[in-house]
Amino acid sequence: MQNEQTTGAAVRDAQKSFAMLFLTIFIPFGLGHFVSYLFRTVNAVIYDDLAGELHLPAESLGLLTGIYFLTFAAAQLPLGVMLDRYGPRSVQSPMLLIAAAGSVIFSLSHSEAGLLVGRGLIGLGVAGSLMSAIKACSIWLPVERLPLSTACLLSVGGLGAMASTAPLHAMLQWVSWRQMFLLLAVMTVLISGIIHFSVRGAFTPKNTRFSDMCREVGRLYRSWVFWRLGLYSVFANATYMAILALWMGPWLHDVAGLSSSRMADALMSGTVAMVAGSLSFGWLTDYLRKYGVQPIMICGSGVAIFVLFQLLMLSGLPISPFIITVGFSFFGTAATMNYAIVAQSVEPALAGRVSASFNLVVFLLAFIVQWLVGMVIGRWHTVAGSYPVVAYQWSLAMLIALQAPGLLLWLTFKPWQRKSI
Repeated sequence: MQNEQTTGAAVRDAQKSFAMLFLTIFIPFGLGHFVSYLFRTVNAVIYDDLAGELHLPAESLGLLTGIYFLTFAAAQLPLGVMLDRYGPRSVQSPMLLIAAAGSVIFSLSHSEAGLLVGRGLIGLGVAGSLMSAIKACSIWLPVERLPLSTACLLSVGGLGAMASTAPLHAMLQWVSWRQMFLLLAVMTVLISGIIHFSVRGAFTPKNTRFSDMCREVGRLYRSWVFWRLGLYSVFANATYMAILALWMGPWLHDVAGLSSSRMADALMSGTVAMVAGSLSFGWLTDYLRKYGVQPIMICGSGVAIFVLFQLLMLSGLPISPFIITVGFSFFGTAATMNYAIVAQSVEPALAGRVSASFNLVVFLLAFIVQWLVGMVIGRWHTVAGSYPVVAYQWSLAMLIALQAPGLLLWLTFKPWQRKSI
């Protein structure tokens, strides 16, 4: 009886300890990832305001939104070392203050240059949100809880994207987009403070030198396995982020003919599908693994269906834009599974750096894709404030052409075989 009482007390203590860690670790860093995704996708909702008030052409809007991805990518490798050396709390809290400053600059700017500086600082400031959250969970949460915490973190990002659609559109009925960015800056400062004051877990700094990190990353980038596994999904990943960050909104308005409120509702449906997709593909991969189905089979199949929805966007067939938005958002999450696949392909000594290295490639390509789509669409003139359907068809055709070689490479893996590649 005494042993049973002792065991019961230990279980209750463990549950209480985990609940406290969840409140003081997962929620603060999860809020950082939430605001990161909110900033990433907000331009899709304020597209008309930026274009109308500042008279920005499509190529400028593409560059303006894409600069987020460029500064985000540039920060990845240094952030990897800083997180190892100083810990996630000491890195993430001050980085979010940079994002808040960028949001203030963005809200006050009346020139394209000022907007670029503000947007670039936002991307820089939130660049470590997901990495710091995952590292914090790996340090302080029980090992058996890591799969659950990672899936929840990806879902929290989807909630941030969700907040940037219909809820922000409703807010714009009461405040201007400039005031909204000031409010976002205040919220980001508050989240920075929550991380700084609530995260109290002990962290032992590691003596990780920048030169050592560079050598390890150099080894990674010289690895054919890294590139072979990365290239089949990297353009799909970049396309997914670039379209949802900006161009899905204009497509819904100009091609599908939705009003601003209906466009926000469609984007909201897409972000719900994003959350569902992250959880569904994670569950499906884990479930089918025991039957010998490899993760790369699930990932590649999802990417193939993702490309199919882009073909539907291009085709002009009378399909509900809500169905296309939901399908695009749901199956696009399959590409994010490749982060884990690439990480498992290298020796443990490089596993800690592979996410940052792959992130750099993906976000750099997302910046290029974002800008290229704007340049293609900008070759046509607007009619009654909208770009013609053919402009979007050419841009989508370009994106599909970039993704097609990756799918052919995926087929060479023979992913249907129930064995490791």
